Amino acid sequence: MLAVVAAFLPTSKALGGELDLSTATSGSIGDALFSVVDNHPTGTGVFDPFLTVQSPGNQPIEQGYNTSGRPLPLDDLRNHWNIDLQVQNLQSVTIGDTSYYVFELDANETGTGNINRYLSIDNIRIYTSGTGSQTANNPDDLGKLRYSLNDPRLAGGNTFTIDNWVKIDASRADGGSTSGSGSSDLLVYVPAKLFADALPTDFVYFYNLNGVHYAADPGTSADAGFEEWRALRGVPDGGNSLLLLGSGLTALGLIARRKMATNA
Repeated sequence: MLAVVAAFLPTSKALGGELDLSTATSGSIGDALFSVVDNHPTGTGVFDPFLTVQSPGNQPIEQGYNTSGRPLPLDDLRNHWNIDLQVQNLQSVTIGDTSYYVFELDANETGTGNINRYLSIDNIRIYTSGTGSQTANNPDDLGKLRYSLNDPRLAGGNTFTIDNWVKIDASRADGGSTSGSGSSDLLVYVPAKLFADALPTDFVYFYNLNGVHYAADPGTSADAGFEEWRALRGVPDGGNSLLLLGSGLTALGLIARRKMATNA
């Protein structure tokens, strides 16, 4: 069982729309919590991703969502590591008095000393639907929107409207791991209550948009290798997901208590 450690580590709230985790350890945007993490090794065989996304031709922006449908939509990559996910597959953790579903990012960016070690996480949207294996080009067609970091509208080309975003430094390490594929970088905690009326058999579509801030904040483009996402699962995997994700709970208990006090 995961233990919540309320350590007094650097925390942050999004200010002016940006949550900068290149300096802070954890923070929040709205009801979602975000935490720097350095689990390793996290190669694909260990990480077991449900979504892999990579910008085409080393373009600065990438977007995609998980599906078992073929051909893969948007900037999805690698058939074997883009799969359907159901609500009943997700395991929740409790921080403070709130239960969360947990998603972990292994960002494949360059290393320390290179400005391209940064990445802007510009949107996350999560949908549920009774229909699996969809391949719609417009994520809004996938089903019921359960969570949105932003609600961007494609205005043509690579232009998006972004209010909230998260900046990460993919080279941050706590134990000697490196950037790139093989060490994870970010945990995202989404309140489970947002899925309250979803059926256990409903399919979960996790949409991710990265790199939009590459011009305004140099180095945050998504023009390196592929990014991978996995979820804390409630299905048997030997307990590996639970143990690996556990380290990301550091300091989040403190954030949760602060949010409770603010909302009181």
